[in-house]
Amino acid sequence: MSHNTEFAISRFENRNGATSWRVDGRMHGVRIRRNFKTREAAAAEMAVLELKGLQAAAGLHVATTFLTEDQLRESESAFRRLAGRPWSLTCYLDYALANFREPARDVPLAAAVDEYLATKRREHERTILSERQLRSIKYELEAFKMRFPALSLAQFSAATLINYLERGAASLKTYNNRRGVLSTFFKFAFQKDWIAANPVEKTPYHRISHRRGSATTINAELAAKLMAHVETF
Repeated sequence: MSHNTEFAISRFENRNGATSWRVDGRMHGVRIRRNFKTREAAAAEMAVLELKGLQAAAGLHVATTFLTEDQLRESESAFRRLAGRPWSLTCYLDYALANFREPARDVPLAAAVDEYLATKRREHERTILSERQLRSIKYELEAFKMRFPALSLAQFSAATLINYLERGAASLKTYNNRRGVLSTFFKFAFQKDWIAANPVEKTPYHRISHRRGSATTINAELAAKLMAHVETF
């Protein structure tokens, strides 16, 4: 028991001759004295007071709440995660409720790819998409579908996609090409409300520096001969 919380039960004779049981003690310097008709009731009160004292010493608080035990634990976890942040839990919750988009349904990857490719074939028929572009998109997404045959769209994370994009020690150009196809595909899924966010947006895009070419420099004498030769044509 904490030295700041000390209680004892004693028998007390009232002036009318009735016997009472008194709980007497201090909790963090505050004197508490309560009388009960039975020793059992006094013992129960003393146990409650001692528990309150221990909770206060540990920084815990006793409060009446309609939350379940699991909900209380989740609330405590949320407040711990917000430690040091400038806004309240309610503020972050309001933002999430205003901006979070719940996926309409858990769509399998294979079904999503098939529907996306169907739209691309229609674009090809309307001459919006070239045959070469359609073939490239189909090749990449069929490979993507074969790599993850059992996953749904909601299960993809940036880390999973990065491992896929880098497969086979791909060059930066190949990586970017794969990323472009997947980005457009997941953007399509997002617009369909199949996913809450586009995971490709959290994958890196590599900037590739191209080496500039330069013409070979010739001397003045050779330049004069070249110009004289050109004048004959």
